[in-house]
Amino acid sequence: MIMLGGRHRYQIPADRAPLDRMTTTTTSGYLEARLVIFLVNEECLDLNDGSRRLNRLRRKVYRENPAATRSTSRGTALALWRAFTKKGFCSWCYEFGFAGSITHTVTIVETDGVPQIHDAFFNLTYPLGFHDVLDALRDGRPVAAKNEIRDRKIYLSDPAFESEAMVSWLEANADRELDPIDGLRRFEVLWNLEAFIATFPGIEAAYEDLEERGSPRDLRFLMLHPIEMFDGKKSHADPSTMPLLAGRDLTSPLAATRAAVRRVSRELVFERERSTEKDAAIYRLEGERGAAQSDLAAASTEARRLGDQIVQLRAALDDETRRFAAERQTLSRALTEAEAQAIASRVETAALRAELTQARAEWDAESDGWERDMASLQAAAGLWIEQSSQAVQIARSELNAAVSEGQQVIAERDRLRTDLATRLRAWENSPWRKFLAFFMRARGKSAWKAPTSGN
Repeated sequence: MIMLGGRHRYQIPADRAPLDRMTTTTTSGYLEARLVIFLVNEECLDLNDGSRRLNRLRRKVYRENPAATRSTSRGTALALWRAFTKKGFCSWCYEFGFAGSITHTVTIVETDGVPQIHDAFFNLTYPLGFHDVLDALRDGRPVAAKNEIRDRKIYLSDPAFESEAMVSWLEANADRELDPIDGLRRFEVLWNLEAFIATFPGIEAAYEDLEERGSPRDLRFLMLHPIEMFDGKKSHADPSTMPLLAGRDLTSPLAATRAAVRRVSRELVFERERSTEKDAAIYRLEGERGAAQSDLAAASTEARRLGDQIVQLRAALDDETRRFAAERQTLSRALTEAEAQAIASRVETAALRAELTQARAEWDAESDGWERDMASLQAAAGLWIEQSSQAVQIARSELNAAVSEGQQVIAERDRLRTDLATRLRAWENSPWRKFLAFFMRARGKSAWKAPTSGN
């Protein structure tokens, strides 16, 4: 057997011996069959040439657009759209996913009236058309992508922002590391969907969003959730007006059923938890009821004891009330007397205030008189001082003279005292004084013995 037109062409027998035994009729049929086969193979050749051109463009964009830290697929999809448009193909940029967790953008190109999906970010395409892929995903059947593994992409890693997990993955899985440029590390790596899943930090959140909507943990099902479609002129955010999607229902019945089952399961788990909590609350309330009954019995005993105490307290209160009434009467009488004394005190205070007012008036009058006398005394003192200044000078001169005279008198007095002391010593030592003293003693004795009538 030989192949015509490449690997997908129809086959004819390689042994030509049977052809020599063919009749005219069989030969005519054989030629017609070969003509049909040739035409079909030419059509397949044209289709394969178009697909190869698209694949070559996608692979070129994949290689020439490096991935980088925090880079997205939007720029790569737009670059592939420009390449398709430049070659005359009708194409669109389709962004899908969940805005809160993960989004992705692919390029859709129309070939022979069939839109095909080309992903230049992961370097893949799909064997089915765009609508067939969406229909398969709605039915829960993910379509296997055709991954190109011959090409490599440059990944630019910024050490200031790249996570340690991403750097470790690049160092372990990259084909080689190139020389850095401007502080950015460069890795030559096969960047595909598996690499993205292994390094994307929000992959679990994306999976949870898919499961919440009833889809499997497969990023291909994100295509059922459109965000934006760019047709080369404007971007369409409303799925009902998006090119290629207007009028299509992307809701998956299977996913809706799974979401409903998941929601019911979650509600069932919640109800079970609530039931468990209610049972625990019932057990707790029963225990509290038993404790409350025990407390009630103790409270009844305590109430009886308190009742007896209340009776005693009432008796004591009555006694205290009577005593308080007696003390109140006593205090009332004392208050009446205190009020009378207060009134008398007020009268006395008024009288004292009147006397104080009068005394203040008299004091003010006397103060005025004293101030006038003080003024006259100050005037007289000023005059006296003026008059006495001359007298003081005269008195000073007289005092000086008197002082000199006093000194002379003192000197004369000292001289007389000295003379008198000399004479007294001479008198005391003289015989005459001794005789006179003896005579006076004798006379005195005779006078005491014979007193006269006059004495």
